[in-house]
Amino acid sequence: MTTPAPPISTTGSFQGTLHPHQVAQVLNMLTSGAPFAGTALTPYPTNRSAVAFPTARPDRPAWLGEGEDIPVIGLGDDADIVAVCKLASIVLLSNEGFSDASVNMTAQFGDLLRDSASIELDRGVLYGTDSPEPRGVVAAAPAAAGEDLAAALTTAIGSIGDAGGIASHLCARPSVLADQRNVRDDNGQRLYPEGLGAAFGLTEVGCPELAPADVLVVARDRAWLVVRNDFQVDTSRDWAFQKDALAIRLRGRFAVAAPVLAKALRKLQISDGSRQDAAPRTASGTAKK
Repeated sequence: MTTPAPPISTTGSFQGTLHPHQVAQVLNMLTSGAPFAGTALTPYPTNRSAVAFPTARPDRPAWLGEGEDIPVIGLGDDADIVAVCKLASIVLLSNEGFSDASVNMTAQFGDLLRDSASIELDRGVLYGTDSPEPRGVVAAAPAAAGEDLAAALTTAIGSIGDAGGIASHLCARPSVLADQRNVRDDNGQRLYPEGLGAAFGLTEVGCPELAPADVLVVARDRAWLVVRNDFQVDTSRDWAFQKDALAIRLRGRFAVAAPVLAKALRKLQISDGSRQDAAPRTASGTAKK
């Protein structure tokens, strides 16, 4: 069976020139096109292949009377080691397209990243299975249960707070978030017209790569997108010489880190496991008593 030739971007795909000094801008386009990675996680640049996030649970100090010895406490120190993972691809651009500098190619290349690489970045940090992918956060997130989404969300905010974190973002599939705006009471009034997240003081993040049943609450200052700072966009006229094309190679190394999960993440879980509504509803969308 003949392997099909890779598609070549032509002048009809996008035009202009990708300038090497705009690599940082291309990286920003990649992460901005990944809603979870770019919004719900705090960027953590590094020049290393792995990052150690120190964790500590020191013993508490003691109240002392005059002349009493000050106790020596245990630090309870440890570290969460997170290795970055390579995300890479090659795009072929016809030399005719590359030489047409009427439009800067960076923005158009960014659109391609949002449609492909950025989607895979989000999928990887959410559901990656570890080596060569990142360790995804969905499987690791502790559950927060409730009889409906709103109750589970209350549990999540409270449990993150009890652990010492501050919940900041509600992440779900856009259709799930949109559906919550139409949840109504017995009088037909919408319970969450501004969104379920807004009702609880959280920023909503629509993440197309999340499964409909997976709804996450994140404390952004406790969860990081690790980005190795040798992100590169390289070009070669020789690699696809026979096609009269320019090869553009994109390479980035990423990981997701939440060293203290209890302070950083919760996955909402409906107690009976039947559905993910913020309130039980009739078929018409009206909340039941």
